[in-house]
Amino acid sequence: MRCLYLIFTSFDQRATSQQERMPHVQFVLTADDLASFSQATRNEILQRVADVMGSLPPSEVMPAPTLREYFEDIYVADLEDITRKHIGKWMQGLSQSVQDGVRLIAEHGPVIEARHLLDAGISIRHFQSATTRRTRSLTGDNKAFFLAWNVWNGNDDPNGKYAVSPITHQSLRAYFKLPV
Repeated sequence: MRCLYLIFTSFDQRATSQQERMPHVQFVLTADDLASFSQATRNEILQRVADVMGSLPPSEVMPAPTLREYFEDIYVADLEDITRKHIGKWMQGLSQSVQDGVRLIAEHGPVIEARHLLDAGISIRHFQSATTRRTRSLTGDNKAFFLAWNVWNGNDDPNGKYAVSPITHQSLRAYFKLPV
């Protein structure tokens, strides 16, 4: 899936505080999203993008990796998106070791090697179980997962990779007050 990321920044020139001068809105649009708009709306969005891109220095355009490429060999079926609206509730009541593991993913993810969890003294088996229970409790979906993985044998295998969805990763970064 290819996405178009748009960030619009505007502020009141009379604003006095830094907070008032820095608001922005971020939109993520898929090709299907864009196609669902009227022709006039599509033209307006694309013109805005062209205006912004025209003001940037020229550079070689590199295509963004697709979700499939980004999560190569990682089992992502039933991977849940935990939004910023719900991440605070999701984090409530988690043990310190699970919170530490989640912070590792926020800092280094959305894909991390399992050995990073083990190096931090986190039991992968406990971590995966706790995050799965919490996700299923919050969503009400008994098939939902917080983590995707490429190797799972029920043990603390350091050779695997774990991942959260890009939306969950952004939510975690915001929760831990890391740059998004």
